[in-house]
Amino acid sequence: MQRVTPDVQSILADAVRYHQAGRLDEAIARYRQALVVNPEYVGVHNNLGTALFEQGKLEEAEASYCLALTFEPGDVEAHNNLGTVFHQQGKLDEAVASYREALALRPDHAEAHSNLGAALFSLGKPDEALACYRRALAIKPNFVAALVYLGTVLWEQGKLDEAEAAFRRALKIDPHCTDALDRLAAVMMMQGKTAEALDTIWQSLQIAETQKSRKLFVDIVKKAGWTNDNGKIRMAVSRALTEPWARPGDLAQVAADLVKRSPEIGTCVERAAQAWPNPLSARELFGAMDLGVLSADPLLCGLLTSTQNTDIALERFLTMARRLMLDEAAGMPPQDGEAGDEADAGLPFYSALARQCFINEYVFCHADDEIHKAGNLRDALVKALETGTRVPSLWVIAVAAYYPLYSLPHSGRLLDMPWAAPAAAIMTQQLAEPREEEQLRATIARTTPIEDTVSRLVRDQYEENPYPRWVRLPPGDGALTITEYLSKKFPFAPFRRESSGNREELLSAGCGTGQVAIEIAMAIKARLLAVDLSLSSLVYAKRKTRELGLTSIEYARADLLELGAPDFGITGRHFDAIECSGVLHHMADPFAGWRVLLSLLRPGGFMLVGLYSQVARRDIARARRLIAELGFGASADEIRRCRQDLLNWNDREDLGNATTSSDFFGMSSCRDLLFHSQELEMTLGDIAAFLRDNGLAFLGFEIEDDVLHAYRKIFPDDRAATNLDHWQAFELDNPDTFAGMYIFWVQKPV
Repeated sequence: MQRVTPDVQSILADAVRYHQAGRLDEAIARYRQALVVNPEYVGVHNNLGTALFEQGKLEEAEASYCLALTFEPGDVEAHNNLGTVFHQQGKLDEAVASYREALALRPDHAEAHSNLGAALFSLGKPDEALACYRRALAIKPNFVAALVYLGTVLWEQGKLDEAEAAFRRALKIDPHCTDALDRLAAVMMMQGKTAEALDTIWQSLQIAETQKSRKLFVDIVKKAGWTNDNGKIRMAVSRALTEPWARPGDLAQVAADLVKRSPEIGTCVERAAQAWPNPLSARELFGAMDLGVLSADPLLCGLLTSTQNTDIALERFLTMARRLMLDEAAGMPPQDGEAGDEADAGLPFYSALARQCFINEYVFCHADDEIHKAGNLRDALVKALETGTRVPSLWVIAVAAYYPLYSLPHSGRLLDMPWAAPAAAIMTQQLAEPREEEQLRATIARTTPIEDTVSRLVRDQYEENPYPRWVRLPPGDGALTITEYLSKKFPFAPFRRESSGNREELLSAGCGTGQVAIEIAMAIKARLLAVDLSLSSLVYAKRKTRELGLTSIEYARADLLELGAPDFGITGRHFDAIECSGVLHHMADPFAGWRVLLSLLRPGGFMLVGLYSQVARRDIARARRLIAELGFGASADEIRRCRQDLLNWNDREDLGNATTSSDFFGMSSCRDLLFHSQELEMTLGDIAAFLRDNGLAFLGFEIEDDVLHAYRKIFPDDRAATNLDHWQAFELDNPDTFAGMYIFWVQKPV
């Protein structure tokens, strides 16, 4: 018998009020206080469980719901809520059982039908999930969440028209449902309705900006072709670059296109492109435009400070603007005392340009007289540092656009001087952050020797040119288990979906500068060991990890070939998942390295692999042969000259993605793309044979939704999109499909 005394009623009223206001700690305290008076109050146990669930305390929430069921085994809501906890924990079979218990007690419980559908979908049973959503809607026709889930399953099945109808029906009921708007925008993007998709995701962003809607905006906007300027999109892209909403590199070309559509700046870019390679004077390049226009453009400055530019015309404009900045700086006398140029309207643009040069590692070409003048200014700056003479900010900014400031003698003294914001940002980028990386070198453990000849060659390259040089990453979607993460990514793939529910162990083998490893750490609830050959890459990764406040990644220096050796590495450790993207194809025998990693993967564990496609890299191979014929080496000066020769060659013979790849636009990335010391390409047949020989289950490619939809239209019987023979045929008809890499997940047999 539940006693509800006036005191308990008062406590519960407070608890509910706090709960509704989102003051969960106070609500939980009041619920617990009520249970002291009446330990068998089932409703309070349920409410307490819900508050704990909302705080992410899943084990405590589970205990509360179980207590409710101890006192009242027939409590439908407790069964339904317990199922939700199990689902969140990755205990999918237990979740299904709990939802079925709720439905056995109340067959018309629409929410339980919908929740059961979600669990079945996560188990890779989309047809059963559809049936559950339809039952929920038969009971409750205006159930918006069920309509959204129904549309999602139909979308995953490639039934885009039916999915669109479901989302539109949900929006008629609730026009402000951002989940429906997001999914409708995604469906329209896959249907090629880019303008409508952009309008729809814009509506969603006006209601509530979620990480999901922001990322979807990026996916859509980068597919749009821009023939004129668009103020609201320009501002959104600027924010998406700098906050960021996705990898900034994903927006580099979109940003450049929009910058070129700006009436004033676009005219300057066009002048530079038409005059190239002849340099222009300031009047010829900028015309009557004040440099403050460049400084005040958040999209241009956001692009230059967030990622390397990937547009040839814009590069040529920036190259000319850098030369003019140098001329201006070289004409300024040194100043004792306070610098007088901080009010210069062009400084923010010049600073952004210098930061871009550091990001792309000084890949812009320069004439002999220009680099001689830059060297003289550098020497004058060093002399001023020796004597303690104050210099104009533009001196420092101009030098930083040709040489990294950390390479100058006495450069640390610059950190002790007051600077206006444009110059201060360069001090952080080119002095403070490299100093931090230098200090971090002593903190990186060496786990294995590096003795293999090819491993040493690859290590030496990445010591000189760590890759990739990235600036920002978007926040993660949340702390999922690896099984939950892959179930969402590959809902139709037949694989074992068991999860321990505990914090899992992951390995990033060949983590480079940490971009992928950090993204995984922000998405998956796990401890992560990240290893690489290159110490320079590892300290970059560790600095970025600290910058993002992550504590779940441990870094070590190692050769993955030695990781399984009994006297070295990580003997006795096995991992729930291993990430190795863009690494194996730089080994003498990629499959030998792959087998070493499989020996460290627990039975039933998952592996993310990235390998170069022989088909997609046909242009790269052709360019590499041409580079060899022309006799270019891999020094910085040779890479600069080679890039210009290839662009000139491209006017006569199309080199395809050899000169359009984003990697072409940075020093380290261009070396990785066209000058790598060791590289092997694969075919899907090679990969399929290795998977077959090692009993690995193929889960699917990391690939954009519109490509996946195009594949399923051709091969509708392969709903899971896991038939590599079909993919090989698709690639032959669409040879740029895997222009980056084949990036895919596999599962080791139990």
